[in-house]
Amino acid sequence: MDDRMPRACVLWMFLTATITKTSQDQRPNIVFIIADDLITNSLSPLAFVFPHPRIPNFLLHPPLLWLSSSSPPNTASSLSKPTNMTDKINVSLLGWDDVSFHGSAQVLTPNIDLLAYSGAALQRYYTHSQCSPSRAAMLTGKYAHRLGLQGYPIVESEDRGIPLNEKLLPQYLKELGYATHLVGKWHVGHSREAYLPTSRGFDSHFGHRGGFIDYYEYISEETWTTGKVAGFDLYRNSTPAWDVEGYITDIYTEEAARVITSHNKDKPLFLVLSHAAPHAGNDGARLQAPPDVVRGMRHVDLGERRLFAAMVKKLDDSVGQVTETLEKMDMLNNTIIVFVSDNGGMTLSIAQNWGFNWPLRGLKMSPFEGGTRVVGLIWSNAMSFTKNVWEGRMHCVDWLPTLLKAAGGEEVSGIDGLNLWDSITNGERPRRNEHFEIDDYTGYSAVVSGDYKLIIGQPILSHSQHDYGDELRGVIADKVPSYEETLRNSVMYSVLKKIGKPLDMQSVLSKRRRLTVQCGSSGNTNVTCQPTEDKMCLYDIERDPCERNDLSTDLPEVANRLYRMVKEEWDKRIPRTVPMFRDPDSRPSINNYTWTNWKD
Repeated sequence: MDDRMPRACVLWMFLTATITKTSQDQRPNIVFIIADDLITNSLSPLAFVFPHPRIPNFLLHPPLLWLSSSSPPNTASSLSKPTNMTDKINVSLLGWDDVSFHGSAQVLTPNIDLLAYSGAALQRYYTHSQCSPSRAAMLTGKYAHRLGLQGYPIVESEDRGIPLNEKLLPQYLKELGYATHLVGKWHVGHSREAYLPTSRGFDSHFGHRGGFIDYYEYISEETWTTGKVAGFDLYRNSTPAWDVEGYITDIYTEEAARVITSHNKDKPLFLVLSHAAPHAGNDGARLQAPPDVVRGMRHVDLGERRLFAAMVKKLDDSVGQVTETLEKMDMLNNTIIVFVSDNGGMTLSIAQNWGFNWPLRGLKMSPFEGGTRVVGLIWSNAMSFTKNVWEGRMHCVDWLPTLLKAAGGEEVSGIDGLNLWDSITNGERPRRNEHFEIDDYTGYSAVVSGDYKLIIGQPILSHSQHDYGDELRGVIADKVPSYEETLRNSVMYSVLKKIGKPLDMQSVLSKRRRLTVQCGSSGNTNVTCQPTEDKMCLYDIERDPCERNDLSTDLPEVANRLYRMVKEEWDKRIPRTVPMFRDPDSRPSINNYTWTNWKD
C-alpha cells in the first residue's frame, strides 16, 4: 500500500474510481448520478401486445445455408485512491442530443458539460435499450439476458426483480467499509422486501421504487383492463414519505445534499443519485417542470421540447448543486463523479416523451444506436485524464468491476463486465471489443463487434427509425442564450475556478465539436434496412454511426461471424418469464393506497 496515494471521491451520475489495496480511510467516495429515461407513463401496454416472449425465426431455425456459405441471404428461413465515490448520477431516457456538450443549442446543460470537458466524456458508452435491464446490469455486472431481466421493464404490479442469488455493487462496497445510500429511482424489483434497496446492500433509500412518478404528487398510474389504477410511490426506507412536498428533482437534490453533509468522513461514501428526470410522469401530465423554468426556455421552438428542456435544466441544476455541496464539505478533491443515462430517449410512439437522439437512429426499446448509445462521463479532480474525449467502447455492465477497482476491491469472476479504469484514465487500448443486446421478449438481438453491428429479429418499427429530421432541434434565433455565457454563469464554472481547474474556452469549444456526431446533411432519415423476422442488417458503426447503409450482402463473412456470435450468446440467456402483470393483490386500494411489497 502506498500511503502517498491521493484520496478521491466518486459521484455516480454514474461514477467510478481505481485501484490497489488500501485501508478504509483511503477508499474513494462514489457518487453515482443517474438520469431517468423518460419511459412510457401508462404502464406496460406491451404486456398486451407481447403476452409471450417472441423469438426470431432464424434463432429457432438457423439459416444453415448462410452458416455454411460465404454470403447471408436477404431472406432466411487509479485514481490512486480516492476516498469518496459519488458514483452515480443516473438519468433515464435522456437522449443523445439532450445535452449541450453533444452540440444541442436547445437543451443547455452547462454543469454537466463542464464535468465532461474537465473530466472524460465517454463518446461510445452503451446500455441496454430499456431501464430495468440497464439498472440490473449496472448493479450486477451481468447482461440483463444472463439474469432473465431482458425486455420490457418491471411494472408496479409485477412480481419480478434482480434474482436474490445475485450480489450487487453496494454489497461489494459495504464489505470494503463504505456507507451506501440510494436517492431516487430503484426499478429493479419491489414486490417483496428481499428485492428492496435496503435488502440489497444500501444503508438507506429515499425515493420511488417503480419506473416513474408524478413530479409533484408522487403517484404512479397503471392502466388495467378495469381502468386506471394509481398509488403513492415515494418511500423513506420502508415508510411512505407522506410528509414530502415539492418538485421531485429538487427533493432528490436536497436529499443527496443532506446525505453528503451528514456523512461521517471516517468512512468512504457510495451515493447513487437516481433522478426521475427527465422520465415522463403519468398520462395527462407526462412532462412537468416549474412554470418559471419553462418560461426561461422560450428559445426552444416546439412547446413539448420547451417543457422537456425545462426538466433537463432542473436536472443540470441538480448536478451543479450536488457538486457544489461536495466542494463546500471539502470532499470534492477526493470524489469521482459519473453521470449517465440508462437508455436512449423516447421521442414518439407509445412512450412519447420528446427525448431526442439526433442524429442517431432509433429510440428507447430498440437495438439501434439511438436506443443504446447514451450520454456518459466520468470526472475527478485527483486525476489528469489522458484523453478528455474517450473513444473506447464501454457498456453499463462495466461499472461494477471498474468501480470496484477504483475502490481497491478484488476482481470479480463470473460476470460480463470489464474493468476499464486504466483504459479511461490513462488512455490505454480499450479492452471491450464487443457487447450484446438480447431480447427474447420483444423479439430482437444485436451484437457490436469491432467496427460492426448486426441486428437480428423484428424491433418495433416506430422505435427503429426517425420519421423526422432535425426539426425537433428548432430554436428561435434571437432568443438563444450564448453558450459561452451560459457556461461562465454556471455553478460548475465557479466550482472549477475555486479548485484551481479553470477551463480555456477555445479548448471547450474544440471538445464540443469532437463530441458532436456528424452523419451528413440527410441525418438519419435515409435508412436502407429494417430488420424483420427474415432479414438481418449489418452496419459499420464507426463510419456510419447513424446506421443508414446495410452491408450484410457486401460483407457476408463479417455478417456470418457476427451471426454466430449472437446465436452463441442467445443460447446462454435465461429465458424471459412472463409473470402475472396485473396481480390483483398489488392494488394500492387494498395497500393503504401505496405501491408496496405486497408479496410479503
